[in-house]
Amino acid sequence: MPSKWLKDTTRKSILGDFEITFIPNGINVNNYFPIPKEIARQVVGIPKNKYAILFVAQNLDDPRKGGDLFVKALEHLPSSLKNDLVILCLGTGGDIIRQSIDLPLIDLGYVSGDRLKALVYSSADVFVFPTRADIFGLVLLESIACGTPVVSFDVTAVPELVRPSITGLLAKPEDPNDLAAKIIESLEDNSLRVQMSQNCREIALAEYSIELQADRYISLYRQVIDAF
Repeated sequence: MPSKWLKDTTRKSILGDFEITFIPNGINVNNYFPIPKEIARQVVGIPKNKYAILFVAQNLDDPRKGGDLFVKALEHLPSSLKNDLVILCLGTGGDIIRQSIDLPLIDLGYVSGDRLKALVYSSADVFVFPTRADIFGLVLLESIACGTPVVSFDVTAVPELVRPSITGLLAKPEDPNDLAAKIIESLEDNSLRVQMSQNCREIALAEYSIELQADRYISLYRQVIDAF
């Protein structure tokens, strides 16, 4: 199972009598890594002296993704912050988001290359992931590996990656007001954001490299073989 939450949930199901192993997904930390922010922002086209929020908009019709909560949270931001803010949008839903908000938006569309995505993650001050449910969240890991803190909801497996005041901030589920408050905190507390950025990269290297994932699977396979 890729998350402790999914492992615990499975234990409560009809599969609970079986042996269940937790092995988190890994990432190529050589492809996803922090790129100097000034360089990344210049390439992406982020104006100077602007905060940049990254949002991945793949399917805004999917209520699980929480796009509606993201839009509502932006509405609750103070005008003083909105004046200093730009939204980065990855995915195919940028046009819909643009029509729903009154903020500058850079629509990057679909980006497939890992290095290009690392550039985008690195250019953002914070990644907002307003999911209502997720068993792991690979985009969370991509952001963290690039040293970009995450603001999300305290739901399902999200807290395993988004650790409060360590790799990001968590809002109350289904509460766009609290999500807005966490966005404000992440942007306005510069020292906290810098520390979280450093923590993100360190945790990605220590816990989520693709090599470590492979080692865990090899160890599991050996245990299964030895049991016969």
